[in-house]
Amino acid sequence: MAKIGTAERPLRVVIIGAGPSGFYAAQALLKQKEVDVSVDFFDHLPAPYGLVRYGVAPDHQKIKTVTKLYERIASDTRVRFFGNVTFGEDLTHADIREHYDQVIYAVGTQSDRRLDIPGEDLIGSFPATEFVAWYNGHPDYRDYKFDLSVKSVAVIGVGNVAMDVARILALSPAELEQTDIADYALEALRESQVQDIYIVARRGPAQVKFTNPELRELAELEVTDVIIDPAELLLDERSAAAVADNREAQTNLEIMQHYADLDPSGHPKRIHFLFLRSPVEILGNDAGEVVGVRLEKNVLRPTETGYLNSHGTGEFEALEIGIIARSIGYRGEPLPGVPFHERWGIISNSNGRVSEYESGDIVPQEYVVGWAKRGPSGIIGTNKPDAVATVRLLLEDIPALQAVDDAHADSYAIVELLKKRDVRYVSWDEWLLINQAEVQAGQRLGRPRVKFTSVPDMIRAVDAAIIAQTKDVLIIGGGPAGLYSAFYAGLRGLKARVLEALPEVGGQLSTLYPDMDIYDVPGFVKIGAQDLATSLKHQAERFGDDVDICLRCQAESIEREDGVFIVHDSQGNAHRTRSLIIATGIGAVKPITIDIPSVRRLRGKGVSYFPHDKSVFRGKKVLVVGGGDSAVLWALNLKDWAAEVTLIHRSDTFRAAKANVAELLHDSVSVLTFHELKDVKGKQQVEQAIIVDTPSGEEDTLAVDAVILNFGFRTDKSFIEELSLEIDNKHVLVDGFGRTNQPGIYAVGDAAQPEGGANLKLIATAMGQAAVAVNHVCHELYPEKNMVPPHSSTMRL
Repeated sequence: MAKIGTAERPLRVVIIGAGPSGFYAAQALLKQKEVDVSVDFFDHLPAPYGLVRYGVAPDHQKIKTVTKLYERIASDTRVRFFGNVTFGEDLTHADIREHYDQVIYAVGTQSDRRLDIPGEDLIGSFPATEFVAWYNGHPDYRDYKFDLSVKSVAVIGVGNVAMDVARILALSPAELEQTDIADYALEALRESQVQDIYIVARRGPAQVKFTNPELRELAELEVTDVIIDPAELLLDERSAAAVADNREAQTNLEIMQHYADLDPSGHPKRIHFLFLRSPVEILGNDAGEVVGVRLEKNVLRPTETGYLNSHGTGEFEALEIGIIARSIGYRGEPLPGVPFHERWGIISNSNGRVSEYESGDIVPQEYVVGWAKRGPSGIIGTNKPDAVATVRLLLEDIPALQAVDDAHADSYAIVELLKKRDVRYVSWDEWLLINQAEVQAGQRLGRPRVKFTSVPDMIRAVDAAIIAQTKDVLIIGGGPAGLYSAFYAGLRGLKARVLEALPEVGGQLSTLYPDMDIYDVPGFVKIGAQDLATSLKHQAERFGDDVDICLRCQAESIEREDGVFIVHDSQGNAHRTRSLIIATGIGAVKPITIDIPSVRRLRGKGVSYFPHDKSVFRGKKVLVVGGGDSAVLWALNLKDWAAEVTLIHRSDTFRAAKANVAELLHDSVSVLTFHELKDVKGKQQVEQAIIVDTPSGEEDTLAVDAVILNFGFRTDKSFIEELSLEIDNKHVLVDGFGRTNQPGIYAVGDAAQPEGGANLKLIATAMGQAAVAVNHVCHELYPEKNMVPPHSSTMRL
């Protein structure tokens, strides 16, 4: 089993729920440098963002801009999103424990607290959460019905959600038309007959929970007056003392006093504030419909802790209303297999570590963030420090981790499980298609977006967009052959995509020999390997949207449907293409790592396997470990760049080219054979290397600034092996056009073996093969286009 938390076997973390707290947890995981990590999100809905999309009021677009941060987090290649997956049904608790090392629950608090008074279940009595989800286009609430033909509404509660409900009811159709409110809600509110909205609080104006901006913006309502009886704002002695050092509470009181001083302007709608009143009974008619609410007037009395609690006076009054929405707090719903604190309505936990409800015993490797952890408190930003604190505990627990086996931790294993169960999950790229369709629909109407409000509509939009985005050619591999194939595809007017398994393009150029010079590229006396890779990338990208490159997207499986290839990658995306070019070279390259804790800790802090920039070694003392081409060439390349270069090798026989070894042994590089690396030392950066003379066992300490480890690499070409292609000596057999035995599939570069010829494994020949293959693809897909391309000098590029 590979070491957990390395590039070869990253820590696998799953986050259940893709709302704010989940994204902040992912951000904390990505920022830390202790371990390599991969993060998978699962959400019940195809759309991410949770509360921001389905809770934040549609007229609060500025608040919703936080999704730009979440989008950057989700776009990290270490993160995947699986939407439209229901935990407990499509994916069970046992499934996630089998496939992930650690799990974070970020599910929020989905239900409301009840008033527990007579009449609460009458028609027209409902939780504010349902109304909010309805007007925000939540698919699970789109079919709810709210009778807005009534004249008066009561909203019980004085938090921001209560204010949102009151304000949405008070906005004019013209104001609502500028928002992303659901279309059906817009039409219903356009016909609304509501004139009076009563906000009812059991305590006084000093104890309200809404924020200053929520209160202040009521003054901007176009067709609504705010009505407050000045007597409602009189404070008892203890309330006055409580707000003396609370600036937000003081500001709320000042704003409310301003409203109380205003004369009504005669607008058709009114928002009334009623304080120190508790609903004791909801009144109904013979049809079971709400017709009023009975309120008891309260006074405030301190508890033993000094908390000012409301107490009924025995004096009652009644309001004639047709709707009552309660917004007095929220609670979570139990998740199958996850301990739940029934009284508090949260996942049972100890500071973020999930715990058994009865015993308090910690449930290993399970964590919780956000409202599901602490209850419904704070604003969106409050979830960030909360998530950071939980992630800190998660990282502390890694030494005791019982990791899942490598087969189940494989990134594609969960994809295969979902496909086996016929779960139509939505990937991040597919969500972006949904988002694009919504935004474009909104632009046509002058709105932020027009939301899809049903899951089938979202899936249909994705499928239609994917079909429209079917590529002419999908190129698997982003080395020189793949990049030049992409360039030539763009040159011939084809829509192309490159799938590259690694974090950057260039193949061996970028991964193994980035600072080496190449002498056999036509037109160049010499060119740096990384410079060539960068130039090829820029050359391919000149065609804009017609040619794109997907990094960290390793092809995992393929199917063919109605003449189109569907390639599934390691990120959970599905790519549709009319043809394939295999340009995988030697395969996806991963370094062979060494299992020394200090090496893992200092990786990226002086320890490297695949260095990419020799400038970072200028003036430094460098230790190179290995005896192959990479090790020897790095030592030679750095001898005039670094202050000192030492190379150690476990034997006196080198695998590198003889000429390079000869130069190494007669140069300024200090070469120690029969030596191995035992340890590295340093607090924040490499400071020393402990090496061992293997015959004698004697140790020596070298003062070094950097350690380059070149133990070789492993390659992965499993995708090719599953295509039923004819293979010759581990290479794909092709004809003179690059065609394989499978229609529509081509191979070029190091991956290809020309029938009756030889694979010279040269960049020059790979580029020639790429041009031939792409021109044949072009003619095959578009017979009206000549096989022989026009001269590029005649084109205006």
